[in-house]
Amino acid sequence: MPQKILEILSLGPATTKTLAAATSMPRQTVNRKLRALGNTVIKYDKVRPPLYYAVAEAFGAGREIPLVAVDSHGETHLWGILRPLAHGGFHLESTRIAPKVLQGDKGSGLYEDLPYFLDDLRPQGFIGRQITRDLHARSDIFSPDPRDWNMEQVGRYLVANGDDLPGNLKIGQMALDRVRRPPLKSRREEYPELADKAVEGEVYGSSAGGEQAKFATYSRERNAHVIVKFSPKGGGELATRWRDILVTEYIANEVLREHDISAAEVKIFQEKDRLFLESLRFDRVGEYGRLPLLSMQAVDNEFSGVGRGWLDVAQTLHKQGLISQQDLVDLAASWGFGRLIHNTDMHLGNISLFIKEAGFSLAPVYDMCSMGFAPRSTGEIPPFSFSPPDIDGHLDSRFDDRFNNRFNNRVGFLSDTASLTKRIREMARKFWSRLEKNELISDELKIFLGQGNPLD
Repeated sequence: MPQKILEILSLGPATTKTLAAATSMPRQTVNRKLRALGNTVIKYDKVRPPLYYAVAEAFGAGREIPLVAVDSHGETHLWGILRPLAHGGFHLESTRIAPKVLQGDKGSGLYEDLPYFLDDLRPQGFIGRQITRDLHARSDIFSPDPRDWNMEQVGRYLVANGDDLPGNLKIGQMALDRVRRPPLKSRREEYPELADKAVEGEVYGSSAGGEQAKFATYSRERNAHVIVKFSPKGGGELATRWRDILVTEYIANEVLREHDISAAEVKIFQEKDRLFLESLRFDRVGEYGRLPLLSMQAVDNEFSGVGRGWLDVAQTLHKQGLISQQDLVDLAASWGFGRLIHNTDMHLGNISLFIKEAGFSLAPVYDMCSMGFAPRSTGEIPPFSFSPPDIDGHLDSRFDDRFNNRFNNRVGFLSDTASLTKRIREMARKFWSRLEKNELISDELKIFLGQGNPLD
């Protein structure tokens, strides 16, 4: 008879009343049978009457999968138990120390698919494709394109690769038991070799997103985890254009930080025949410490459902009380700045949020560069051209009275959106002026900028 109960629950949750009717047993008997089923069922008592769910196994990790967080000192903490449900989806039973936002939009801990904070950790971008090609070569379980992975493939990857994931989350019993692994440490003079291996798919490190060529390592000079982007070899047309793009990212981050907007700390330098842009990882602390981090894409998917646009998503999250007024203003400034420096790649996967107790906070800006100048997917190198878009009306239509009534002035954004756009233009004008004077840019870009500041 317990097997009959499991068969019913495998189709979906049910109350004891429903189970009693379906099995022709008294409810007291049903309750006794449910207790005898142990961890193959769970009782969900956040609703009345309580619901019972059948639990399945997943990811080769059993029915009860620990959700583990690594703190800034490198110590592990249990944030919850993830249970796969037989009819599909998951239930997260959080511990008292886990952030409330892990319970999801409705606060139930119930998910129809892989929870948003785990699905966000699937391999992505340049490094992600290398990881999946390598895994596919080892096992047919994994398809070669991470975009094609199903829930089971993502889960198995997360269980086996917790040390290399972005943010601070791991899953599986091994995440609790595993001895800390010292990071791969490198010096700058080793970067050309690491770049060669990254292009060949032999080294990748953490699965950082983004399409530009990169690798992850631990910098001996900076004593910190870094993400390192690099140009193609040599001085050909393609390599030269990507060098220019890396320089724009370096200067953009400098300008943002000078105006008290948090951005990745970057260094740029030449080693042999490549240009390298080295960014401190803001989800890592020292050798072993980590910070909880998610893409805005993941947060939007779970909480706001807007689907596109930094400003639209941020505005909705702010209305929901999930991000602060300060973060909304800083993100608006970053968005406007990006638009005025020809950043055409400001999608929701290119901005991140730290996980807080009952919400999120804006992580440092990254990947802020003049991507509109980048080579096309066909390999074509477009001529330098840029007509600055109108950002005034875009900001006015979204923030109007609310911004005018209470505006943050920490970075000079005074009392209304007119002051905001004026400040953004000053930042962008400084970017173009500084870019023109940089010795690393190409002659072609110098000629283009010599025609005048694009914002004048």
